[in-house]
Order: sequence, then structure tokens, then C-alpha cells
Amino acid sequence: MKILFHYYKSLHSFNIPFSLLVSLFGLIGPNKLENVMQNFFISLMTGGFLLSVFFYGLVFENRYYFYYNKGYSKMRLITWSYLLNLLPLLVYALIKIFGL
Repeated sequence: MKILFHYYKSLHSFNIPFSLLVSLFGLIGPNKLENVMQNFFISLMTGGFLLSVFFYGLVFENRYYFYYNKGYSKMRLITWSYLLNLLPLLVYALIKIFGL
């Protein structure tokens, strides 16, 4: 499990800065804070995640051998990381729905 978190953290070293940059486009128009948060989570789950997987594969291509030797395939790492991304999205959705 520790290895999966290591991959997740490494993947987000690309994803979070990109998602923050995309979220700044939410400053245009009304409801600025809501737009920024929506843009951040949409980017975190879609384009930012795909770009981070792509860039991680380019920069750290040899690290996938390490994970494979520990028993984790590339698809399993990516799937697990995407599913783990659903937790902050779920928290945000609950806060937005119930107005906490």
C-alpha cells in the first residue's frame, strides 16, 4: 500500500500544479470561488490526470519497472490513483450539495 501512495504522490507532482493553473480561469465571471473550485476538480479528474500520467511516463519511464517488480501493473497504478482522486471530489460534492 505504501508503494501505491508513492506513485499517487509522484503523479500529483504534475497534476496539482496543472489543475491549479487551469482553475485560475474560474476568476473570469461571477461566482469566482465556485468557478475556481469547479475548474480545479474538473481538471484534477480529467485533463490534469491524463497529462500527469503522460508526463510521468515520459520523465520516469524506468520507475514503472520498479512498480512492476513489486507486483503492480501500470494499469493497476493508474486505476488506483484515479479512484483515490474520487475521494476529494466526493467531499467537495457533499459540501456543495449540503452547503456545509
